[in-house]
Order: sequence, then C-alpha cells, then structure tokens
Amino acid sequence: AQRLMPALALLAAASAGISLWATAIAVLAAFYLPECALAWSKGWYLSPRMVAAIMARDLILPAMWARGWLGGAVDWRGNAMTIGTKTAELEETPSGA
Repeated sequence: AQRLMPALALLAAASAGISLWATAIAVLAAFYLPECALAWSKGWYLSPRMVAAIMARDLILPAMWARGWLGGAVDWRGNAMTIGTKTAELEETPSGA
C-alpha cells in the first residue's frame, strides 16, 4: 500500500487542479528525505548518485518481487533455493517375509 501512495498523490493532485510538478517534488521529498536523513545521521555514504540508486531500487522492486514468485529458483546470498514442492515417490522393495 505504501508504494501506491505516490501514484495516488499525483492522481489526487491532478483531480484537484494542483501542479503535478509540485506534487511530484513533495512526494519524492516525503519518501526519500527521511531515508537520506537516516543515512546522514548514521554516517553512511550518501551522494546524489545514491539518491538515484534508491529511486532505481524502488522502481525495480515490483519486478523483483514478481520474479521471486513466478520463478522456479532464487539465489539468496549465494545459496540456490528452489521454490515449490518436490514430489517424493516411495520405492517399493521386496520384503524379506
């Protein structure tokens, strides 16, 4: 639901006749300034390129999520994981009776 907020804010601004550019800037500031403030307060690396990387991350998250659900396998930190159920077939062996 949080990821829908920027689109909903732009839609509401368009309906109310408010400048879309001003709304877009306000939405971007509301979403990315807290993250930048946290990075700055913790002494983490922060640059204009980092802000662009954060935006790119948020743009590709839905595709990554869909790929995880629809794909058959995922590499997580170098560990290959298969998604789905494996069928186990019992092999019948002759009993010694």
